[in-house]
Amino acid sequence: MEKKIKTLEIVDKILIAGTIIVGIITVIDIFLPDPILLLDEAALTAITGLLTYISTLVRKKIDKLKNGSNEKTDMKDIEKLTDKVSETASSVKRSRGNK
Repeated sequence: MEKKIKTLEIVDKILIAGTIIVGIITVIDIFLPDPILLLDEAALTAITGLLTYISTLVRKKIDKLKNGSNEKTDMKDIEKLTDKVSETASSVKRSRGNK
């Protein structure tokens, strides 16, 4: 159980770092046109939102494990995550279509 918690904590730190990096790029993109080719502010914001959402799910799982609950991942969480990934993919696709 401890190993699983530590692994999830590492994943959460990576997600947070990714969120910060993409967030900084988003702010830069507002002032400088296209620091990353083919991605606009909307796509970068969607990616930031997705990383934040996944990080939140990971933190909830960590909290459940720390409280002694080893529940399986809820189907609602999986459906919401799938929806978020689809929304993000659509935003990136729209972003590339505008170029």
